[in-house]
Formats: sequence, structure tokens, C-alpha cells
Amino acid sequence: MKAYRMLQWKQPAELVDIPVPEPGSGMVRLKVAGNGICASDLHLMHEWTESPSHLKIELPMTIGHEVGGWVDKLGAGVSGFEPGQPVVVTLAGCGHCRYCAQGWNNYCLNKGKQVGMGLDGGLAEYVVAPAGALVPVSSMDPAEAAPLTDAGLSSYHAVKRVASLLAGGTTVAVIGVGGLGHLAIQELKAITPARVIAYDLNERSLELAREVGADVCLKSEEPLMEPMSVEAVLDFVGAGATIAQASKMIRPLGHIVVVGRGPGAFEFKHNAMPYGAILSTTFGGSKLELMELIGLAESGYIKPHITRFSLDDVGKAYEMLEKGEIQGRGVIIPS
Repeated sequence: MKAYRMLQWKQPAELVDIPVPEPGSGMVRLKVAGNGICASDLHLMHEWTESPSHLKIELPMTIGHEVGGWVDKLGAGVSGFEPGQPVVVTLAGCGHCRYCAQGWNNYCLNKGKQVGMGLDGGLAEYVVAPAGALVPVSSMDPAEAAPLTDAGLSSYHAVKRVASLLAGGTTVAVIGVGGLGHLAIQELKAITPARVIAYDLNERSLELAREVGADVCLKSEEPLMEPMSVEAVLDFVGAGATIAQASKMIRPLGHIVVVGRGPGAFEFKHNAMPYGAILSTTFGGSKLELMELIGLAESGYIKPHITRFSLDDVGKAYEMLEKGEIQGRGVIIPS
């Protein structure tokens, strides 16, 4: 089968032929319907010189962690899935730490190798995943559902963290309308009554923000909203400038969630933010939140804006992603 693999650190990944994998105990083989591509893949390919200790990545490795597909073969000890069943892949927790026990597999203390980050990923015709990482899909095309597993879930988890602040008459700002931000706008409109203000440098991204329901769209260099004008800010950039922008907009007792992995820093000191305001980071989302999100998408409240590429064009797709030329999310279709 064809697979897009990293062979060496800081060397271009290559599309190569490898054997179709066999699922071991507790694993499931999927026929891949689609795999979303992500900026974290670019960090993996272009910046890392070795594996983070908790991931234990060994090269060569197939890239791709936003996977949707159909169950193809069950490994030993696996039940509850049927061949042909559509599923997506989420983070696999250990199942026994205090965070997993509370349902927060994304904050698992013992996270190990994940699909596309230690285990071979979904930029291939077939992929093997832990059975515990699979979430069923009902009426959605699993290729369209694939971006929900990271872009959708990371944004939804951030939305859920601020949703209790967003009663009628409130305002929330979304900074960065890319693969995550365009889904966050839809998620906010689906589960809260808040007015949504979208910020981006790119006019095409702001057009997408308007299309998916943002109430106000502003260029990032335009004058800010009035100081202390929003109850929550979701920052999908994570640059120093965007965190500073958020700190000026947030109201007392508000919440800024920095989801983007930009290199920004923020000097926390007295009067850096209004009293009672929270600045937090986040990572992914829980398995239950992914189930909720799929339900919202299948009910028509959320629709990922995707651009499809063939597996043969995966290199071109990553070049476009790096240049900011993909609106929404790029999805690689193996066949």
C-alpha cells in the first residue's frame, strides 16, 4: 500500500510502498477514508530533531493523526466493532490514571504512542489503531468527520471550557479563523447564545468566518474592541501579539483560552488582566466531547470546510498548508 512516511528527522517525508499492516492484540485495522492535515505535522517534519520522550517516536513512521475510515479487521481481544463500520480515531488514554477515570483521556498522565505520533498514521491506504481510540460515526462521511478528531475537538473543548460564561447578551472573540477557528465559530453558535467576533489577518479567512456564522469580522490590525468588552477569547494563534490582544479585550472574571501553538509569551503581573480573569492553555478534547461533536455535525449544526487532495498530492497539500493557502482543513483521500 502507499503511505506518506518520515524516514529521517528534518528530511522531507516520502510517499512509499509498504505492506498492509496487521492489527495486533487490542488493535483494529481501518481502511482510511480521509486524513486531515495539521500544522503540528509541519512541526514534526520540519522542526523536531528527535522524539519527545512521552511519544517514543521511532522512524520510519507514517504521518497523520486526523483519521476517519472503515473498520477492516479486528485484532485479538477486540469486540464491539464490525467490518465496514465507519469510525474516527481519537487520543488513546491509559484508562486507569485519575484523569482517564474522570473521562479526560486527553489529559492522561500516561499517554504513550498515538496514531501519527509514534504509531503509524493515517496518510496511507490502511492504518492500525487502538480499539480504545475509536469513536463510531453514523451518517457522516468518515473523510469529512476526520478533521473533527483534532481541529474540531480541540476547538470544541475550548468552547466547552468557556460556555458557562456565555449567557444571552455576552460576547466571545475568536482569534484566527483557520482549521480550528472556523469550527469554533460554528460550535459557539450551536451551543451558546453569545455574539461571536472573529479576528484574522486574511480577508479570505474572514469571508469564511462570515459564511459559518460570525456576527462581526475584523482584520487583526484594525482597532480592537473596547477594553474589557468580551467574556471569553479563544486564541487559535498563540502569538505574543494575539495573547496581548486578548488580555486587553477580556472582562473581569472572563476566560482566555490559548489553543494555538504559536511562540507567544505573556508577562503575567499585576494589572496585566482585569481582576478575576483567567488565562489558560488546553490540549485536545475528551472522547465524550468528540461523541457530542459528531452528534452536532450529524444533526447539521457544524460542517467542516474541507479541501480534498489525493494521497499522490500530499506533498503539495502540505506546501499549501505551510503558505496559509488552505481555507478550513485539508483532507487527504487515499483512493
